[in-house]
Amino acid sequence: MELNKIYNMDCLEGLKKLEDNSIDLIVTDPPYGMDFQSNYRKEKHIKIENDKDLSWLPTFLNQCNRVLKDNSHFYMCSSFHNLDYFMQEVKKIFELKNILVWVKNNTSMGDLEGDYAPQYEFILFIQKGRKKLNGTRKSNVLKYSRTGNKYHPTEKPLELIRFLLRNSSSKDDVVLDPFMGSGTTAVACKELDRKFIGYELEEEHFLTSEKRLNKVNKSLKIFT
Repeated sequence: MELNKIYNMDCLEGLKKLEDNSIDLIVTDPPYGMDFQSNYRKEKHIKIENDKDLSWLPTFLNQCNRVLKDNSHFYMCSSFHNLDYFMQEVKKIFELKNILVWVKNNTSMGDLEGDYAPQYEFILFIQKGRKKLNGTRKSNVLKYSRTGNKYHPTEKPLELIRFLLRNSSSKDDVVLDPFMGSGTTAVACKELDRKFIGYELEEEHFLTSEKRLNKVNKSLKIFT
């Protein structure tokens, strides 16, 4: 498949089209299996596709293992809701090296009177083989301000994705994001001179990612 492109398709179909051992790094934020609907914004985003169950996860992980090069990293976001299942399935195939904790600058919504206010999410740090991190050793607690979900109901900060890319990839490496959402991984790759392939099933989010990518492409051309 063509590099530096986001495809409007199911990632399970898209992954089948990739060659074995062709990807240097995977960074992705999949559905958490919790039927999520954001109530943070007055104008609500559409609900996330395939977020009612995790039946797709074993097939997804097997395909990721096939396309990922040996001695590479794989970052996958998660929440506490189904963390056990994510961990169990990951450890059947990969080494679960660590769990990073993304601490947000403010809390999410939820049961305002009957629960503690959620202020973190998890990122599973997965290895296929053995690969060293770039630069000096960092903490597994990552503090980045939340985005306000302008583009997507579970949008991750661009600075957070840049951090992961810098630690686990090099210039011209190929980065895969099977759940591209609003295109944050693609934007970070363009800014850091990484190549990428992305899939996004929902057309509205796909169109948003295309607009963001076109905007950053124009900015980089002007800058250069």
